Amino acid sequence: MTFLFWSCWIINVLILIIAIIGKGFRASFGAGVDLNNLIIIFLLLMLTGSLIIRFSLKHKGLSLFVVSLPLLAMVVLYLYEKISGKSV
Repeated sequence: MTFLFWSCWIINVLILIIAIIGKGFRASFGAGVDLNNLIIIFLLLMLTGSLIIRFSLKHKGLSLFVVSLPLLAMVVLYLYEKISGKSV
């Protein structure tokens, strides 16, 4: 469970880095709402929250669930797009 937690945590950090690097890319096309800001805030909350739950509250299962939420959301949105043929 520890390996899975830290693997998800590292993947989320890499996704956060990609979101920070590509922050202005979507806005350069004239998009009204910059989705990357919301993604960055969501990932920061998930990363810090999972560490607080794991080390302060000592709930390993709950911390694994919290850190896996971004990856779970990406899988669900991918499956939704594949099944319906619509882009989210």
